[in-house]
Amino acid sequence: MKFKSKILHNRIKSKNKLIKGFTLVELLVSMTITLIIVGLLIGMTKIAIGAWVTTNNKVKSSRLATEVFEVVGRDLEGLVVRSGNTFEWLSIEDNNLAGPDVGPGGGSEGKNIVNTFDINFFTATPDRYDGQIGSSVDAGGDVSMVRYRLIYQDVIEGGTGVGTTPVYSLYRDRVEPDEVFQSLLGQDELAAPLANLDEINEVENILADNIYDFTLSFNFEFTVDDGTKIYERVTIQAGGSDSLSIKGNDILIGGTSIEIPDGAASPRLASADISVFVISDGGMRALEFQPDLNSEEFAEFLKEHGDSYTKSVLLPQQ
Repeated sequence: MKFKSKILHNRIKSKNKLIKGFTLVELLVSMTITLIIVGLLIGMTKIAIGAWVTTNNKVKSSRLATEVFEVVGRDLEGLVVRSGNTFEWLSIEDNNLAGPDVGPGGGSEGKNIVNTFDINFFTATPDRYDGQIGSSVDAGGDVSMVRYRLIYQDVIEGGTGVGTTPVYSLYRDRVEPDEVFQSLLGQDELAAPLANLDEINEVENILADNIYDFTLSFNFEFTVDDGTKIYERVTIQAGGSDSLSIKGNDILIGGTSIEIPDGAASPRLASADISVFVISDGGMRALEFQPDLNSEEFAEFLKEHGDSYTKSVLLPQQ
């Protein structure tokens, strides 16, 4: 009997040894490994999300730039300029906007739009009268005028006041051919009749949002006596050429006639380059919480949250 009891005691003792739990060191090691794995997973997830956000922003910025290029390129391809007269056919002037129209509030001018120009030119753009050429609503004429302006305002409500969500936006206004014929064609100076038109930046004229900069560059072609071609590039921007006017055979850059090389004929407007700078949606949201950036800080902000795009357009023989 004692022998059986001893055997049973040894079996119980052996079983207790087999079910012994983890030590504190083993638990700490396993927790450490688990935390490392979780940390790696979180890091990989953050990287994946960041890459997705960056790609999404790039795609939208590229799409916005493409929309601008398609519309502006089409307008420029239909550019109408006639020589042998003194009439003004193209006018680009600083619109002298200030205050909330050119950038966020907060007392900082570092985020203001730099190139605040009104761009106006005649074009045979096909979107007049909703394309109903020859129908009962076609009042005649084949020349429209398009006007462009970059401004900071809410694209739905307009303005920059309380309750609005303003962004940098590009506006395009098209003046119908009948009004162009009655009020704008055949004018030596377009400034006065343009001043009588409605504002360009009406809500219905929005072309694209998140556009911080919109710049046009024009390439003029000179033909020398021996047949060679000479080109001069004119970019309308702050700190450089601040205006451009084409009046028949005269081209005025900053109010001064373009210089014609020796032995060359009058220049021909050969092509144009469209440049836009697009700020991402994330960048526009971040801008709301950084009202006091100076010029240098804003330049760094644009590098991080924006992209620049350019497209060249061949212009019709004038």
